[in-house]
Amino acid sequence: MKKSTILLFFTLTAVGFANAEDVTTSGNGVIYTLESLSTTENSGVTKNGKVYTLTNSITIAEGDRFEIESGATMKMGDGVQLRIEGTANFAATDRVLVTRADENAAPKGIYMVCDASDTEFKNIDFEYAGLRNFSSTGLTVANCTFRYNNGKMTTTGALAIGSDGATFNVDNCTFEYNEVPAIGGSAMAANGIEITNCKFIDNNTKNTNKPQVNLTVGGANSVSIENCEFTGAQRTNVGAVAVANMAGIAGDNIVWISGNTIRDHRYGITFYGGMNATVANNQIIDNKYASSAMAGGAGISIYDYGTKPNVTITGNTIEGNLWGITVLGGENVNIGKVDNPDADDYNPGHNTFKNNGNGGALYDLYNNSALTIYAQGNHWSVDEQTAEKIESVIFHKPDDAKLGEVIYTPAWDGEGSVNEIASEAIRYADGKVYAEGADILVYTLGGALVARANSVADLSALASGVYVARANGKVLKCVK
Repeated sequence: MKKSTILLFFTLTAVGFANAEDVTTSGNGVIYTLESLSTTENSGVTKNGKVYTLTNSITIAEGDRFEIESGATMKMGDGVQLRIEGTANFAATDRVLVTRADENAAPKGIYMVCDASDTEFKNIDFEYAGLRNFSSTGLTVANCTFRYNNGKMTTTGALAIGSDGATFNVDNCTFEYNEVPAIGGSAMAANGIEITNCKFIDNNTKNTNKPQVNLTVGGANSVSIENCEFTGAQRTNVGAVAVANMAGIAGDNIVWISGNTIRDHRYGITFYGGMNATVANNQIIDNKYASSAMAGGAGISIYDYGTKPNVTITGNTIEGNLWGITVLGGENVNIGKVDNPDADDYNPGHNTFKNNGNGGALYDLYNNSALTIYAQGNHWSVDEQTAEKIESVIFHKPDDAKLGEVIYTPAWDGEGSVNEIASEAIRYADGKVYAEGADILVYTLGGALVARANSVADLSALASGVYVARANGKVLKCVK
């Protein structure tokens, strides 16, 4: 303790800190905690029980380390941030609260710029303060909450990711009532991210033109959002999810969005630019709160942005949106292709459309591109799944000769809906895919068929990576 006190005091006096907000540790290999900082002269940290108040911004220099105390409360003054240039451990066993010092304070939060190793945040509750990363190694964030973020650190997101090539894992977190988006990244940085089992509730309360989760493709790394709940507040500018490639980022750019519930936004899911995306087994409902139908309101929308996306859509319920799916570009959009089960691009479809429309008309699928789109094997929002009736809910070449055709027959009668099939209908364990009595097809995320078997498909001979298995009308992601 004495050593850390002397080193910190030496740093302060040696550089002559005229600005008390600019406190930096020595970089001499010291481990700092809130407790040790509270006993260090001129640190700006005071203590009352397990409550620590930071009146100055503090930088943990490269070479030093910061460790959070379990069960502590860290109160931060106006504009204050804790900047980590060294290493850190924010994995708490008992919950830690990071919040403002008082109702008039607008703190920044925690800013990670360390490159030494991944940092884990666990059991941390952020209120009125954010978490920003600009390290090359990324973060793991688990069992954390983010609420009431004020945008003082950045307007990118309550959890702001950055630095090209960094990867992130976010699991079992809740993001709610933040003035800014929940999670956001730089348009110029390729960041792989896996978001699982999270809740997103009314983020971007400022109602700016940003979704709750706003991501850029990952280049060589994948972007994955699985088993999350997105609940909007019927705001006119806020969508649920956007994934973009506005900088022409090269690589596989794999995007996987599966098993989510998405309700009450301006729009559901939007893709911009080159990527290989799969949207599977989601509930995309009542995303219709754009200021007008011309300003959004699609369950899923697909755009070119210099480069073109490949998007596979399967097993979703798309209901009550102003538009079901809108296609304004793309290299290939596959909403169901059932002619040849052995084909690399086979897709059973099994999307269920219901009551998507505006202006008194139903629009389950609006092809506003020159693409020929396969949309076979789906259940449309008409009382009889006949070609004549399905045609009434699809806008394409017969409606405007400049547009591409949608091939939508055969349709699906809706029996054995993928949303009603038990989870055991297809499962992945120990490098094998199981689907008793059924044909199993295994694809790369680029769409190449790499394995086919009945009942059990062994993936042990395949290279490590992410694969898509299909059986019993269900789609499953397999990470080997």
